[in-house]
Amino acid sequence: MKKQRIKTRRSMEIRMRNVIRFRYFIAALSFFLIGGIVSFLNLSYPEKASAATESFPSGAYIINMGITPQTYANGLKPYGMVYDLMVNYNVPIKWVIEPTKAKDGTDFTYSTVAYKGGPFVILAEYINATVSARIAYWATQGVSGIYTTSAVNLPVYATITNFPRIIIDTVSKNENIIEAYLANAGFPTTSYEKGSPSLLTNCHDLWVNPHGDPTWSSHGYLNNLVTVSKSYIWSGCHAVSVMEGVKNSASPFEQLNFLSTNGLKCYSSTKCGGSINETHSGNPSGPTTHNFPADPIMQFMGTMSGATNSGSEKWYIPQSTGQWRTTTKRLVTSGDGTTPGEGVMMVYGPAYGNTNNGYVMYEAGHDLDGSGSTADKVAAQRAFFNFALLAGITKQIVINNIIVPSNLKANEVGNVQADASSGTPGYSYKWTSSIGGTFGNSNSRSTSFKAPSVVSTSAGIFTLVVTDGCARKNFITAPFVITPIALPITLKNFSGKSENNEVVLSWITSSEVNNDHFTIEKSSDGMRFETIGQVQGSGNSTHDIKYSLVDPKPGISNNYYRLKQTDYDGKSETFDPIYIKIENIESGNQVIKIFPNPFHGKFTIDYKSELSGIVHFKLYNQSGMVQTSSDYECNKGYNSFVVDNLEGLTSGIYLAILCKEDDKKIIKLLKN
Repeated sequence: MKKQRIKTRRSMEIRMRNVIRFRYFIAALSFFLIGGIVSFLNLSYPEKASAATESFPSGAYIINMGITPQTYANGLKPYGMVYDLMVNYNVPIKWVIEPTKAKDGTDFTYSTVAYKGGPFVILAEYINATVSARIAYWATQGVSGIYTTSAVNLPVYATITNFPRIIIDTVSKNENIIEAYLANAGFPTTSYEKGSPSLLTNCHDLWVNPHGDPTWSSHGYLNNLVTVSKSYIWSGCHAVSVMEGVKNSASPFEQLNFLSTNGLKCYSSTKCGGSINETHSGNPSGPTTHNFPADPIMQFMGTMSGATNSGSEKWYIPQSTGQWRTTTKRLVTSGDGTTPGEGVMMVYGPAYGNTNNGYVMYEAGHDLDGSGSTADKVAAQRAFFNFALLAGITKQIVINNIIVPSNLKANEVGNVQADASSGTPGYSYKWTSSIGGTFGNSNSRSTSFKAPSVVSTSAGIFTLVVTDGCARKNFITAPFVITPIALPITLKNFSGKSENNEVVLSWITSSEVNNDHFTIEKSSDGMRFETIGQVQGSGNSTHDIKYSLVDPKPGISNNYYRLKQTDYDGKSETFDPIYIKIENIESGNQVIKIFPNPFHGKFTIDYKSELSGIVHFKLYNQSGMVQTSSDYECNKGYNSFVVDNLEGLTSGIYLAILCKEDDKKIIKLLKN
């Protein structure tokens, strides 16, 4: 009976193992199929470099990442530039990687130059005067690049619109190491924060620790960071082998062995906890091999291993009872061990082998800024920044269901809308247009847009910035074109002049469509107009036609005229008024003349007085506010005063008031 129970139990165990194997097979098959679909959609997992060919019109800016020898200026500053343009100016950055290249191979060739090392490209439509000035600034910092003068097709790995929210570990008190990397690249101190793992929230995208001795009580929070928040981890030196051996004593199945199946050999005996009983030597064996040349992390020039030759742990290797997880990429390997348990200087992959989790990366050595040649140090730090860019890409808000009009007529109303997902819910929206126009509610995900009035076909860009509940930002842009509305007439000019106490008005049209008649309106204050005459139009024409009308009774001072055109169907258009200057305005014992009118930066007052004395002058805007004032010494006879420094005034109507004793004169002026 006992033998039968054992046989039955073994039979059940075999069946369970077969079920588990079948489930693993199905999971693997699903992973393969999903991976193929994801790759087809160009939404590949971060560790898999794929590229979609995009066409870049002339005027794009290429950042050259492959200059040798690599320096902090030409190799690291470009990352600060990418951050600056994304965060401060809403400029998306194209990351170009040729997926079939060899190590240090060419990503593309343009104008006889072979671009390598994963170049960054800025599209021409985002390069306005402000962005151009920032590009020029970063050039002074050592960034090398060119503006294209012809179209070029490039293999784009990703469009970068977000930089991750970084928190640097403070438990080991070595945060200055990482701060140095960021400073080398030109990042501001506002681009990261510092704190212990206990402060981690769903809003942190990348936790960084260059050194230290993690324990479950101090660093167990990292388990939730990668599995719940899906955030990223970067670690270095002996913090790596210590962390991979950390277990939760209250739940032994919880371990921080993110990239290995059973922890790593310890950098030193008894330093990595009770579950780690193997150690490895201080120095790796040769040769050093750089693998996966098209992987986004590997977008650096030359070798990085020289930068890892310092500190308490210069390389990593799994315990003999385990191996690297199958999803873990061994990017830079030593001559120690055999796959899948070989020695590494740099490695990364999804935490616990689950591609739904956040990704983890290890780089050996205490300080990537401390040893090796400059080129080695630049390469190692570039790998760090490439991993940060991946974290930003993965954690960026997804903007979808985008609807924007591509073509509108002047003053036409269209609709814009978009939805947001990923990131952390609690989204806010901000729409802008590069060429003006009016949004019904620019802070709504869906709103109306009234196109601006234009006189010629104008190209613009809609920009939507979405901010999530963690203050992450992402943005999309979409080009659009505004076409002018065909006008019933094309007015070449409208003018007038004073002759023999009359005003002769004249205007010229260069084309007319269904033009019935013109109406001339007159005003003494530029605001209230009345009709003084009508002139018959020419219907339809495509050549210059001259018109005129005489005002036999102009005002003694202020005369404003405007032209109104009316179609056969009664629709009308009114043009801006003009001001006609009557040379002399005589009143009482004084003659006043102000010119030019309209004025720009200054005008002159000619003033005739019967008596000597002080003349008080003030210039008011339409709101009754004094814009400038002066007192002038007036002699008997003709006087001339200059009122200047008026460039800062806005265009519009102003009142000039001159007072001499009880006599006040008011002149209306136009500022153009």
